[in-house]
Amino acid sequence: MIKIQDNFLCEENVLDDLYTFFHYAGSWQFDFFTDKYVWSKKHASATEHKICQIIRKLIELDPRFAGKGYEVWVNVLDSDNHCLAHHVDCDEESDGIEPAKATAVIHLGGDLLEGGELIVDTGGYHQGYKFEGDIYKLQERAQAAGWLSIEYKPNRLIILDSNYPHAVLPIKYNNPGTSRVSLMISSWDKKININR
Repeated sequence: MIKIQDNFLCEENVLDDLYTFFHYAGSWQFDFFTDKYVWSKKHASATEHKICQIIRKLIELDPRFAGKGYEVWVNVLDSDNHCLAHHVDCDEESDGIEPAKATAVIHLGGDLLEGGELIVDTGGYHQGYKFEGDIYKLQERAQAAGWLSIEYKPNRLIILDSNYPHAVLPIKYNNPGTSRVSLMISSWDKKININR
């Protein structure tokens, strides 16, 4: 399952604020957000408050996204740090690969850029699946049937099954002083330990 929605959040200033913060702060991994924390009225920071608003909106859009807790992280890419490796979103402390229920990817803001597409293997992870270590070989592999290529676009939401292997292709060009900033949220039916 993949769901793509443009103009995801009407309150674009929330995404703009998050974009500005992480553009300067860099990639980030948060502590695990329990369901109780998401729905509470008190959060550790204004940034976490905005992320909890987004999680509540995700559950409203897709009730299957509701869980016992949420893994939240941000990837900031630019011409220096320009791609993300082939992977699945999983519990890194479990034996084998145990994917989350679902993952939401929210493109926060910034200028449009060349490259930096999210590529997704809709065939899903299975026993014996081979992850590609070379992003350029993966780019060739992603031309096969069953792969999707999704351009980066501010205020775009992508919800995908967490067992879908995916990666971000290299950024070919971005305007100086801008970056590709994505907020990722995985829904879990159990508490997981966060590895930083």
